[in-house]
Amino acid sequence: MADIKRSRKWIHDQIESLNPYEDYAEIFRLSVGYGGNDFMNTLIYCLTFPNFIVTEWGARVVWREDGGKILNKAGERVEQTESKNATWWWYGPHDTRTKESVESINKLHRYWAKQYKGVFSHNDDYIYTLAFTGTMMDRLRKRLGLSGVSDKVKIASHLVMREMVPLFQAEDGVALHSFPSDWDGMVRYCEDYENQPHPGSEQGNLCANAMYDFFAFRFFPRPLRWLGRSIPIALSLPTTLRAHHIEPVNPWLRAMVIWAFGFLFWLQDNVFPDPQVAAVPQMENMGPEDKVQRKQQIQEMDAEYAPDFAKRYSNVAQWGGCPYHQALKVVGQERIVAHEDKMK
Repeated sequence: MADIKRSRKWIHDQIESLNPYEDYAEIFRLSVGYGGNDFMNTLIYCLTFPNFIVTEWGARVVWREDGGKILNKAGERVEQTESKNATWWWYGPHDTRTKESVESINKLHRYWAKQYKGVFSHNDDYIYTLAFTGTMMDRLRKRLGLSGVSDKVKIASHLVMREMVPLFQAEDGVALHSFPSDWDGMVRYCEDYENQPHPGSEQGNLCANAMYDFFAFRFFPRPLRWLGRSIPIALSLPTTLRAHHIEPVNPWLRAMVIWAFGFLFWLQDNVFPDPQVAAVPQMENMGPEDKVQRKQQIQEMDAEYAPDFAKRYSNVAQWGGCPYHQALKVVGQERIVAHEDKMK
C-alpha cells in the first residue's frame, strides 16, 4: 500500500467506489481507521464513555469503592479502550482478532458480575453503547455545525454495529437482542435512551470528573487545565452532563470551543489531505523498546494523576460528607506514598 499513489482525498474516493451493503466493514474501517492521535483519541474517549455510565449501576461498577482504573490507572484505561476499539473497527466484526478481543470483554464482565450481580444484565445498555458508537461521529459533526457522514457511511456503520451484537453477551451469557433495524433507528434509540430519567449518582459524578480532568491533566499545563477540562464538557451531550451533575461551561466559552473544533474538522474535510497512516498497523509495528517506553510514560502519568485528582475532589462542598468523595482522602494518600516509594 505504501507504493500506491493516492489522491488528496483518497479515503472519500475509496468509500464512494464501494458498495455499503457488501463492503460495509471496509467502508467503516476507512471512515474511522486513519489519522488520530493521543489528543483526539482521549477527547473522543471523554465524549463517549460518560454516556455509557449514566445509570447508577453503570457508574457503580466502574468507580467501585476506590475509583477503579478510571482514577488509579486513567491513562492505561484510555490506552486499552482505544486499542480494543481500534482492533474491532479495523478488522471488522467477522475477523477472529475482533471476536477474541470482544470475548476478553465478556470474560471481564463475567468476573465483575460475581461481585456486582445484575449490573451486566441490562440489554438496553449494550444496545445503546453500540448504537451510540455507530452514530457518534455524525452527531458530533452536526453539533459542530458541519454536515453529517455520508449515506454510505451511515449504512456501513449500522451494518457493522448490527454484526457486532452477537459477539457480546449480557450477564449469565444471555444473548443481546432488539438492535435497531436501520440508521435512523439507531439515532432514535440513542435519543430515547438519553432522554430517559437518569438521576445520576455520586460515583457517576466522580467518573465523569475523572475523565474530563484527565484530559486536561494530560494535555494542558496547570494554569490552563480549566480550559482543557472545558473542552470535553463543551462538546458533551447536555443530558449526560445533567445525569452526572456536571456544571456546563460558560455559553461564550462553549461557543468558542464548538467553533474552534468545527473549524479544525472543516480544514480536514476541505483543505488538508486525507491521512495516509492507519492507527492499527502503526500500533502493531511499534518496536519492543517503543512499547516499553510508552507503557512507562503512561504509568508515570497515572501515578501523578490519581493523587492530584483525589486531593482536589476529597473536599468538594457539593458532595461534602458523601462516602466516595471522603474515601479519596485515603486513596490519594496511598497513591502518594506508593509513588514516593517507587521513586526511592
